Amino acid sequence: MLVLKNIKKDYETAGAKVPALKGVSLNFRKNEFVSILGASGCGKTTLLNVIGGLDHYTSGDLIICGKSTKDYNDHDWDVYRNHRIGFVFQSYNLIPHQTVLGNVELALTIAGVSKTERKRRAKEALEKVGLGKELNKRPNQLSGGQMQRVAIARALVNNPEILLADEPTGALDTQTSIQIMELIREIAGERLVIMVTHNPELAEKYSSRIVRLSDGLVVSDTNPCEEIVEEEKPEEISQPKSKKERSSMSFGTSLGLSARNLLTKKGRTAITSVAGSIGIISVCLVLALSNGFNKFILRTQEDMLSSNPLTIEETTFDMDAIMSGLNSASDMPDLSQIGDKVYVNSFLTNIAGGMQVTNNLSDEYLEYIEEARDKTTAITYNTGLDLSPNLYTKVKMGETADAETVISLSTLKAYYTDKLSQQDEKYASLAPLVDYLGSIYGKMPGTDNVESESFGEYVLTQYDVIKGEFPKAKNEAVLVIGDNNDMTDLTLAQLGMLSEKQFLSLFPEDNETKETEAIQIPFEEIIGRAFMLNDNDAVFTASTDANPTYLFEYEGRRSIDKFNKGENTGIEIKITGVLRLKEGTNYGCLGNGLYMTEQAVNEYLAVNKQSQISKAIVEQQTTQSVKMAEINAIVAKMQALDKNAEDYQTQATAIFQNELLPYMTANKKVFTRMAEPVSRYYTSSDQLAQALGSAELAKYIPEMFFLYGDTAVRALGADDSVNQILLYTDTFENKNAILAHLDAWNDSHETGEQVKYTDTIGMIMGMVEMMLNAITYVLVAFTAISLVVSSVMIGIITYVSVVERTKEIGVLRSLGARKRDIKNLFNAETFIIGLTSGVFGVGVTYLLSIGINALLGHLTGIATLAALPFTSALIMVCVSVGLTLISGLIPAQAAAKKDPVIALRTE
Repeated sequence: MLVLKNIKKDYETAGAKVPALKGVSLNFRKNEFVSILGASGCGKTTLLNVIGGLDHYTSGDLIICGKSTKDYNDHDWDVYRNHRIGFVFQSYNLIPHQTVLGNVELALTIAGVSKTERKRRAKEALEKVGLGKELNKRPNQLSGGQMQRVAIARALVNNPEILLADEPTGALDTQTSIQIMELIREIAGERLVIMVTHNPELAEKYSSRIVRLSDGLVVSDTNPCEEIVEEEKPEEISQPKSKKERSSMSFGTSLGLSARNLLTKKGRTAITSVAGSIGIISVCLVLALSNGFNKFILRTQEDMLSSNPLTIEETTFDMDAIMSGLNSASDMPDLSQIGDKVYVNSFLTNIAGGMQVTNNLSDEYLEYIEEARDKTTAITYNTGLDLSPNLYTKVKMGETADAETVISLSTLKAYYTDKLSQQDEKYASLAPLVDYLGSIYGKMPGTDNVESESFGEYVLTQYDVIKGEFPKAKNEAVLVIGDNNDMTDLTLAQLGMLSEKQFLSLFPEDNETKETEAIQIPFEEIIGRAFMLNDNDAVFTASTDANPTYLFEYEGRRSIDKFNKGENTGIEIKITGVLRLKEGTNYGCLGNGLYMTEQAVNEYLAVNKQSQISKAIVEQQTTQSVKMAEINAIVAKMQALDKNAEDYQTQATAIFQNELLPYMTANKKVFTRMAEPVSRYYTSSDQLAQALGSAELAKYIPEMFFLYGDTAVRALGADDSVNQILLYTDTFENKNAILAHLDAWNDSHETGEQVKYTDTIGMIMGMVEMMLNAITYVLVAFTAISLVVSSVMIGIITYVSVVERTKEIGVLRSLGARKRDIKNLFNAETFIIGLTSGVFGVGVTYLLSIGINALLGHLTGIATLAALPFTSALIMVCVSVGLTLISGLIPAQAAAKKDPVIALRTE
């Protein structure tokens, strides 16, 4: 069954060839006990290794069952060792971190035998050698004879055709040696046993054949085999006998071997894992903080969705155009073309050219907006209406008197602004700021129909009614106060809730005692407080003068009797509740102040559109358009004159005196200004005069001419078309859906028909997120250096492990493990270390996050600023495993390339 034909084996030492076998030719029977004797260095072990496929012959041929091995590849030799050969070594070569049962199972595992089957066969093999009760012991818990019995059981468990024994009794005492030899002789009755020994007595006593070697040659053979058995068909020999006959070790087996090996070095494994986790901890902490801050930003942004709705305005700014203007430097010529000149970058021109956008809020577009109502929590349509000239309240006027008077909010604001400007310089300087402190009143989104089931729901999701009740009728209102039941003194004064005396007490001289701390307004005085919302006809009266300074006279104050009697006072708006933001809510859809229902405002607007002043403005605005066109024609005629001509001044004066001035004098009434507060909405006419470049014209126009601006028309209610849309939402999912809806309109329409919207909070938070992400990338890149360092360290430790496990490599190769299996063995080790490091690092990060959140929460008042997402944690574990696997590739490759013969000799 086994034929050696002129086998030669040479080794290279110091560049020279050293022959170990010089031409050995031997035939072996299927069942015999052959002992190979000879002096040290004669080639006995080399011959045994060649027969076992651990070492490859230099020349000659090894024929197994009639099949030459000259064309065997690594896989063929692996299968041969695993299924046809069993090795028994002098030093046992048991794997120390495996149990007795595990050592014996190993050959079956490599052969691909199922777990249940290999345990059964391993137990049977151990029982045959008398170790049936020692299955779970480690090799270091056995005697020398017991360890050799385990080695024999391991060699026989795969039922090999050939058993190779290399000095099996060399490390045993006499009595134990006899027991082992008896066992081997018994085995020889079933298969071919080839034993290398220095002990001729044992060989002569137990062997059926003795072959002596000397200097790499056979010098004697006591029972030579002259005839060769009949050859089997090549295809039957070259292929495994069954599908189970293979040689490969699963990655799970590699993991098990490596895990047991690492457990025998718990201290080193723990230190390595901790060291490897430092980089993971660093990166995870950066990611945790970044994610925590991002979540905080998102929570803040979501909280601010209600106070910063998506806004669509008739006239707005195109932020994309502005940013393009800021980046206009990219259009500048090359520096080499400019030379020693200063290039004027048209920054302002670029911005002004596309900054302001006019949106066409057509009926079609409004209907399109309504299609997205289910994605919003509320939609508010504004027309530019100003209620302050028409909204009246009772207030105690006079520095000492307590008498009440009725005054409009606009007049009250102007009055207190004037009073403020008369105070000490440090207070007077604040007067111009009053107009920039925001509105003191408004309308509540989601209250356009008091009969609707959803009336006020959106507001009540954000606010608690801390006194009174939420409006149930269209003419009811609420007062919104701050988190600490506070409201600014200026807001209260403008709402008439502070008397003049209280207001003036806010500005004490340096030697006076400040009284503002004592000013408190009981809720009882607020609930039931009434405001009168008068229509235009009640407060604007057409002038009866022949040549009026103002077309309409405005009544800013009214008598208390007229207010109490309800004469021509419009509708009464009564406060029924006091609202405050819910606990845990930072931003709401309402500011501090007085808030009415949308339904009341909408109905008021419909009435005001039919008022005398509204009709007069619309009529006169139409007339003005015609007159202005005629004026522009005269002005254009003046501008067309040649300014360099000698008679330029004469011609210009003639046009001015004979055409422009008479025309404007004849149409004086058309351009007459209206009364305050309406006039403050209009564009000053002297700007036009200055633009014409005529100082003389500028003297006439301010006294005669005033333009009605679109803002004033809308403020009075003369124009009820929508000029602003506010889209409220409470989740990012809905917000993104609305944005997609708005973008879909723009995608399906030409540039002139597109509608620009403003997402203020999205733009601001987007910039914050961009900066935070940039910082995160930098920090991750910086901390990733520690990952590289730890990876190099793990690579070094893996190489140390390769050195320590060299003999184990030889044992596994002798059992039929492939080079790939050896590589996987150490890849499995680095996998375990990487997994342990990653899990440990992630665990430490979560623990540190608790302390970091406690500290930052104490310092900033913001909880969970460090929060590592599970997906990031999983990714970092994978990164840890990936880096350690990469770091272990070179050591694993080196392990796979180790010569099994040399590996078995390593101590």
